[in-house]
Amino acid sequence: MATPQSGITLTHRKSGIFIEANVLNIEMFRPRIHNIQHQFQEIQQQFATEALGLTLAFGKALWSQLKANSAAELKDFVSLGKAEREYAPATQRDFLVHIQSNRPDINFSIALMVVEQLKAVAEIVEETHGFRWVEERDLTGFIDGTENPQTDEKLREVALIEEGEDAGGSYVLSQRYVHQLAKWHKMNTERQEQVIGRTKADSVELDDVPENSHVGRVDLKENGEGLKILRHSLPYGLASGEHGLYFIAFAKRLHNIDQQLKSMFGELDGKTDRLLGFTKPVSGSYYFAPSVEQLAAL
Repeated sequence: MATPQSGITLTHRKSGIFIEANVLNIEMFRPRIHNIQHQFQEIQQQFATEALGLTLAFGKALWSQLKANSAAELKDFVSLGKAEREYAPATQRDFLVHIQSNRPDINFSIALMVVEQLKAVAEIVEETHGFRWVEERDLTGFIDGTENPQTDEKLREVALIEEGEDAGGSYVLSQRYVHQLAKWHKMNTERQEQVIGRTKADSVELDDVPENSHVGRVDLKENGEGLKILRHSLPYGLASGEHGLYFIAFAKRLHNIDQQLKSMFGELDGKTDRLLGFTKPVSGSYYFAPSVEQLAAL
């Protein structure tokens, strides 16, 4: 099987940096991709015990110029929902860099390198620094990523394309959510659990999951098979200012991610995710993260 990028199946890292950019000059950008890869490999060797991960991913417009007839499911993110409270804006970007490790200092060094490589060839429009919170919880207090696969085999099965020229690649969603924690904390634990669909203390799915809870909206099946995704989301922000969740998910089929989003924002049956009353997405992009071999061949 082709080699996936190092960050896709790397889980439980303590911190991450997410950089999104729009490319200004594709011919000048192309060699920078290889420069970023090469310099990251040097940093990996320098810190060989730190389990560093880097994923480079590309929006449809850019990827179609870099490699034609690849990533058949890739498309631009489109806005979802109708009411202001339940609206997901489309802010499709060209290029995503996902850096992760247990060392914020090393992550920052990698980010500095990436930013230097992108100078004059791309405009950085998003840079978010995330952290793993207590017990891998979101700032709402609920454990995030409970349904993530737990073995390397299952991680690869969910996240990676298995066959064809795109084998080892993955489809990616990025969305930054801004939480309304003051509003959230006005509810007691029992009401919060009804919104999420899980217990707060130990993340056990409720016996009777409300259809409009978060779990009720994203736990989808088609022909008896779950539409699984791999989440690498992290909380971010300032205690005295804006904070929330940088949501990033990987899947072997974009369809799995797309259907979950449509379900959350009422595009499938008119019902929406109650959690959206307490958090608001302010960005949204789809990307394709090619295999190491595909990147090298660009």
